[in-house]
Amino acid sequence: MLDNLLSGLIEITEAENNSPFKNDGAYEAIATKKQDLVEKWKVFSKEERRENGGDLKKYFRKEGLNEANDSDLNSSKNYYLLKKEINARLAADDPSRLLPINDLHFEQAILELVENMENTEHVRELYKIRKRAVGDSRNAGISASEASRVRNCMRQGRELYLAGKTGSLMVKPLNFFYSLTAYAYAFIILNNPIRTSLDSLPGSHGLNYIPDGMKSQVGGDMPQGTFSDLLCAFPTLNVRNAEFSIQQDASQSLLEFFKKRHTIGVGTLLSMVPEIREYYRITTGEIGRTHPLSVSMGKNDRNIVWEFQVGDGERRPSLSDVECSFEGFPVSERFGKYIVSVPASDAFKISASISCDARGNLWYIENPFHPVVFPEICIHFMLTSTLSNLMRYSPDHWGSVLLNETNSDQSLITRKYLSAFENKLPILILRSISKYFPYVIES
Repeated sequence: MLDNLLSGLIEITEAENNSPFKNDGAYEAIATKKQDLVEKWKVFSKEERRENGGDLKKYFRKEGLNEANDSDLNSSKNYYLLKKEINARLAADDPSRLLPINDLHFEQAILELVENMENTEHVRELYKIRKRAVGDSRNAGISASEASRVRNCMRQGRELYLAGKTGSLMVKPLNFFYSLTAYAYAFIILNNPIRTSLDSLPGSHGLNYIPDGMKSQVGGDMPQGTFSDLLCAFPTLNVRNAEFSIQQDASQSLLEFFKKRHTIGVGTLLSMVPEIREYYRITTGEIGRTHPLSVSMGKNDRNIVWEFQVGDGERRPSLSDVECSFEGFPVSERFGKYIVSVPASDAFKISASISCDARGNLWYIENPFHPVVFPEICIHFMLTSTLSNLMRYSPDHWGSVLLNETNSDQSLITRKYLSAFENKLPILILRSISKYFPYVIES
């Protein structure tokens, strides 16, 4: 079994079952017609209103507007809400504020910020900040009671994280996985455009663990649950550091996710974590899928252009992967790096897997799941799920890994991953659901 800790398995199978999204325009047509009728009703005289039923609902029925809760329209409505949220985000600046934190006090400062979010009124504020299409009216957003429930999810997530951080290495994966699961509920309510209440969430984890081969299965015909809802909590993929900020439209990625079942080995996921990049190379003898990325601003025909430089001059991803990530934009080579110039107005069109480390450095991740792009937090969800399952159901094997009684490379990469996740999780939480985008600066 333990030989599969470094398995690079990737299997993608066409398998669709009741996708929550349908891009057929049916609900959008109803919503547009409704808005048109509302505007007409506003300018009707009293006499005209009487002639048209006397109230708005009767007027809708008179005009043939179908407002019934037709289950066939649910997926169409979900897609309409998804695109509405995406368009609102693309039309606005990133709502979070850059927050440089001195490296001497970084860990304590991050945990204080995480705890500071655990306030009911603050959660209600965050809901309006994170969900851009919710509106600014007094009645927009979530109720105090729902915000209180989300706050409790955050509190539980923090307590479980601290238990994992200070507790025995033997039980870290389970504490970390359930910490991430608790926080995932907050991610979903604050960011997922089709979820507004914890009561509406499916009851499963949303991924399947296969002990034979230590594989994770997500997407396609897998049961929908926390994982799929967490993925949908990223309708846009935010790529940001202190000098650069864009948002990618993730709608196509989400549509494709529900059409294909992904079976993934642990080694594949480990190869996509920049914080253990060198340890992955040492333990496997392979380069891995993480590559330094720098972005600079330029001008072309008076238009602002972002120039993406992928690679470190010696190692770089495959050309085909870069072309998939930047489809439709020219790719060239310079000094051993791939160079891609993207007009700032078209930056939302790229579909690259990019992460930002604690110090604000950007990393390009080779993506074996194109056109699906998994946010960084989803990679960690799958990894901590797998390790927690190994810990629970094969404690003998898990003990062998921790005590270095098996392959020393397996022990090294596992422990280094858990350390990296421990350091990164609070940062990812703040960057995903708070008002801040923290990063470390040298003292």
